[in-house]
Amino acid sequence: MCAHLIYKYISKKFWGPFFFSLGVFATLVVLGDTFEKMKNLGNGVTTIWDILAYSTATFPNWITTIMPVACLLGAISVISEMVSNGEWTACVAGGFSPRQLFKPIIACILLVAAVTLLIQEFIVPPLNAKADYIYYTRLKPHPNYNQSLEQDVIIKISPSQMLFAKEVDLTQGAMNKVSVDAYNSQWEIAEQIVAEQMVWDKKTESWLFVDGLRRTFTDATNTAEEKFAAAPAQLDIRPDQMSISRVDEDLMSVRDLTKRIRFHKQTGLSYYSAETMRQAKLATPFVTVLICLLGMPFAISTRRKSKIVNIMASLVIAFSFWALISMFTSIGENGYVNPFVAGWGPVLFFSVVVFFEFKWLKL
Repeated sequence: MCAHLIYKYISKKFWGPFFFSLGVFATLVVLGDTFEKMKNLGNGVTTIWDILAYSTATFPNWITTIMPVACLLGAISVISEMVSNGEWTACVAGGFSPRQLFKPIIACILLVAAVTLLIQEFIVPPLNAKADYIYYTRLKPHPNYNQSLEQDVIIKISPSQMLFAKEVDLTQGAMNKVSVDAYNSQWEIAEQIVAEQMVWDKKTESWLFVDGLRRTFTDATNTAEEKFAAAPAQLDIRPDQMSISRVDEDLMSVRDLTKRIRFHKQTGLSYYSAETMRQAKLATPFVTVLICLLGMPFAISTRRKSKIVNIMASLVIAFSFWALISMFTSIGENGYVNPFVAGWGPVLFFSVVVFFEFKWLKL
């Protein structure tokens, strides 16, 4: 038999059940989310078009979540159909090993994983921002909602200085109602600067306090105060290098997570959570492949299987994998284990499981 033709034949058989599974699961989750948002129609602001716009904006994120299950179900369906039709036996009799027959399926899965990464990196983040805007302006309106404005921000700008800002808009390079506290070696406040604003001066590329007061604590009871119209600030990080958004890290791109990690390192803040999520995202293609490799031998272990059994097996394998990943991610985000261990630990563990599974089944 010609290996190229066999591989092409198997690859073509994969896409039918893959897209069918993807369509079914996507329809279920999107309809469920849409109907859940229908309860907002009675608030006097929300329209059916707002709900549809919100569902459209969140659709790519749902798709990326469902991709691994669709890949697993597609892989199991292809192999089960070939086994039931006798095609698998014919290929093996023709000299192909099961591992060789798995290759075109794995190639298809890798392609899906690559597309998933691109969607997560370049499409999901801006659409999630749009979904948030629709949610907080139409579905559950918040007064004076401003997507670029962050409230009550705290930044550690040096080992002995803390910055507090009531409002921060990095797109405008401005912070309102700012207070910078400097502490001595005993962590007693030594100096405080309170200003109406802190703005980014593009000409000098530095932060400036505007309309402020410098308060020096001479002793426990006395202070010296000096008003000023403008004064240089101690913060030397550019606005485009700062990351203070409260967007959930699992919805952020790898680029945004990298920016947050760099900013947190510069300011001495904990970056375990962001680093754990970044490593988990980078491990996504391997996770998808391993989920499928766990389930594919199941499809050839017996001769007769119903589609319901295949679906149930796919869901059990996928949810077991996700449960372990969620556990490792939660532990890593709280700093109990190294973020790299939290992100790649499940991949390493299931790689060992897959190795012994293939060895035990002699595949």
